[in-house]
Amino acid sequence: MQYNYNYNYIPPLAMTGALPLPVIKIQVPIQELPNLKWVLSVAQKITLILVNDALIKLANFSDFHVSYGVDDNTKTNNSVIDNKVKALEDLQQKIQAAKTCQDLEKVALNLASVTQEITQAIVGDNASNIVSYNTPTISDFQDKIKSIDEEFELHEFHKEPGNIEFLAPFNLEDSITDLLNLAFKKILDSDIKLLELNNIEVSSSDLGFSSNESPSNRSLEDYNKLFMKIPLPEISSRFKEDLVFAYMQVAGPNPMMLQQVLQQEEILQISNQQYQEIVGIGNDSLEAARREGRLYKADYSKLKNMENGSFPNQQKYIYSPLALFVVPPFSNPSRSLIPLAIQCQSQHPVFTPLDGENWAIAKSIVQMADSNYHELVSHLGRTHLFIEPFVIATKRRLPANHHLRILLEPHFEGTILINYGAHQLLIADRRQVDALLASTIESDRQLTIQAAQDYLHHFNDVMFPNTLTSRGVDRISQLPEYPYRDDGLLIWNAIHRWVRDYLSSYYTNSQQLLADQALQNWAKELISQQGGRLQNFGEDASGTIKTLDYLIDAVSTIIFTASAQHAAVNFAQGELMTYAPAFPLASYSPAPTNFYEIGDFMSMLPPLEQAKSQLNITYLLGSVYYTQLGQYSNSYFQSKPQISSALATFQNQLKAIEQEITQRNRTRIMPYKFLLPSQIPQSINI
Repeated sequence: MQYNYNYNYIPPLAMTGALPLPVIKIQVPIQELPNLKWVLSVAQKITLILVNDALIKLANFSDFHVSYGVDDNTKTNNSVIDNKVKALEDLQQKIQAAKTCQDLEKVALNLASVTQEITQAIVGDNASNIVSYNTPTISDFQDKIKSIDEEFELHEFHKEPGNIEFLAPFNLEDSITDLLNLAFKKILDSDIKLLELNNIEVSSSDLGFSSNESPSNRSLEDYNKLFMKIPLPEISSRFKEDLVFAYMQVAGPNPMMLQQVLQQEEILQISNQQYQEIVGIGNDSLEAARREGRLYKADYSKLKNMENGSFPNQQKYIYSPLALFVVPPFSNPSRSLIPLAIQCQSQHPVFTPLDGENWAIAKSIVQMADSNYHELVSHLGRTHLFIEPFVIATKRRLPANHHLRILLEPHFEGTILINYGAHQLLIADRRQVDALLASTIESDRQLTIQAAQDYLHHFNDVMFPNTLTSRGVDRISQLPEYPYRDDGLLIWNAIHRWVRDYLSSYYTNSQQLLADQALQNWAKELISQQGGRLQNFGEDASGTIKTLDYLIDAVSTIIFTASAQHAAVNFAQGELMTYAPAFPLASYSPAPTNFYEIGDFMSMLPPLEQAKSQLNITYLLGSVYYTQLGQYSNSYFQSKPQISSALATFQNQLKAIEQEITQRNRTRIMPYKFLLPSQIPQSINI
């Protein structure tokens, strides 16, 4: 199947334009269909989400016997559910540990059995008192599954030699066995029953929340109750702390915003008296902090032209705040970042920690802006879409046995498919992003395109160390607490050494690079206007790769972005962004426009139904771990002693980094887990 560029998909970005596959009609090359281990990992998380949703629903039925804490029988049933959910959670490790098709069969059947048992325990023998299994939505879904089954059987019956095979190689086996097929059908059947339960329409008097809920009737405890079986994150009890709010700038979902304030730069105006009251250090001042390079800002002005959204049924507000932070002076025993001031929008008042409820609202608006910037710019634009042109150029221009393709392919696994899914299910009209984020879907897509192009057009500037230097956050003496920077540099240096050792075994001089026609064609494709459309690529931006040092830097940037950078922005979703009060994806009331107007923090937060949707999507995207950095399954790396030795060095470095980060986390405000090597997949596959 040809890998093509399709600039009409989300113009003007390069996206795959493959013909629809038989039966399932997915428009990706056949080679991009997922590994079975990945499918099982996703199925396990979806089941847990559906269980969590079902328990939320049932806990709010006033007359349902599975309401928590009703009687002894209920407690017994709850205990059964708890045990089964624990078994469901434990399956994640078994899925990751599976080595053979037989291992996968065993895990899949186990998942099917546990899913059926949980469904029975939740729905119970009295299900007919609550729900009929013939609702139109679910019946339509079941009919669709049946139709796919029938079409697949017809396709197999009429398949001729030379016809395209429906199933992609799964690395473990070339096809799904009957046992695996049976297991998946059982899992799907149970999940449909849970989904049906979640789709029951009930009156607002029977539920703890409804689409017309009043913010005045909500509390943070209502948001906490959404976490029935999905763990309530630590941030839920700490997000109001000013130090934790500031810490999210250096160890949160989007730790790339902080910039050092320059000497002559205009900043938010606060008086020296305010500064002293906020910081509480008598011998410090705002000007001293600026002069010593301890003053930082988070500027969300890229959001200023975004339109306020209203889908699905409620007015939402997006802002482009500016936040000011300071690090205490060098002599201070504690040098954690401190928030000083926030302006929610240009011409709005500047709020400080001295402003009570309005300060809480200002922090919430920063987190809302940060979450939108994170999802659209840092995550989708600068990892998913940034990597895709390299995937396509590699598939099109490098032969299957080319040493660079062999190195890169494990870091591209699943990216085409997950990007296709993002376009079909997330950023399409009237889908998840449209419903949850603050702006219109048109504004969202435009910002994402600009973000991807910004990186693709300035490739030589986006090397990890260069991004730190350009933002003025590379000096530990000025900004001592920055987990993303410090852990990221450990990973970057390890990747850079591995890439150097690997490529040095093939290229010993510049003439060999220039003579490698496949490599040069790869580079030309990347800068071509009919190809990847990169700019500022190559030593002289011509697209020609002239030195080994440059190739090492370029390949290290690609691998780091596909692995560590994506891990940093993706998995924080499951650990932090599941909790909407801490990371709201939209504001639902206007920000105060003067000091006399006291806002209402709860009215800013997403309604509970939106918060539940946010929980579900961020948990799914932020908790599926498939593959691990440095763990290559390709035996090719073991066939050459020089490469085998370099790989062993890389893997040992990653083990040492794991220990060092674990040690660092013991003294941090909150552990920063997203760059632990064991938590970094090889590629963007979720």
